[in-house]
Amino acid sequence: MIDKDNNGRRKIEIEDKRARDDYRAGVASQQELDEQLMQLVDSTCEDDEPAAAAIDPGPGQPPAGDPAWLERSKEYLELAQRKEAELRNYRKRVQKDMELARRYAVEGLLADLFPALDGLAQAVQSYEDTADEQNPLLDGVRRTIKVLESALGKHGIEKINAIGIPFDPERHNAINVEESSEVTEDTVAEVYVEGYRLGDTVLKPAIVRVLKPA
Repeated sequence: MIDKDNNGRRKIEIEDKRARDDYRAGVASQQELDEQLMQLVDSTCEDDEPAAAAIDPGPGQPPAGDPAWLERSKEYLELAQRKEAELRNYRKRVQKDMELARRYAVEGLLADLFPALDGLAQAVQSYEDTADEQNPLLDGVRRTIKVLESALGKHGIEKINAIGIPFDPERHNAINVEESSEVTEDTVAEVYVEGYRLGDTVLKPAIVRVLKPA
C-alpha cells in the first residue's frame, strides 16, 4: 500500500514538473519571438530611412500640401499600425498556446488525482452512516478533502452544479433514471460522484441520478 502511495505521489510530482517546464519553455519562446519581431520592425524602418531622408524638409514644418511628404507620412502610419496589429495578434496567439499547453498538463495530473479525491469522498459518505460524527479519523478525511478542493479552486477548477438543475449530458453522467410527477423535464435529483470543470471545459462529468417526467 505504501509503495502504491509513493508511486502515486511520484507520478503527480512528475506531471507537476512537466507542467512547470512547459510553462517556462513557453515564456522563453515568447521572449525569443518578441525579439525576432522587434528586429524585423527595426530592419523595416532602417530600409525606409533613405527614402524618408530624400524628402525630409529639414527643421521646422514641412511644406504645406507637399504630396511626397504626405504620401510618405501615410505609408509610415500604415506601417506602424500594421506592425502593432501583428505584434498584438502574435502575443495573443502565444498566450493561447501557453494556456493550452498548461491545460493539457493539468488535465493529465487531474486524471490521476480525481480517483483519489472520489475515494476520500466515498469513505466519508460510508462512515457518516455508521460512525460517530466526532470520529477524529472521519474529521481528518473531511479536512483533507477541503484542502484538495481549495487547491483545485485556486487553479480555477470548480465542482459542476448538479442537484435540482436540468440534466445536461455534457456535464452529467446518469446511471439511474426514475420517473416522477414532480418534474417537467429531466432533472438531477442526486449526485453519486462529484464532477469538475475548468471554465467551460468539463474535466470530469458528475455521476448522477435523474428524474424524468412521468
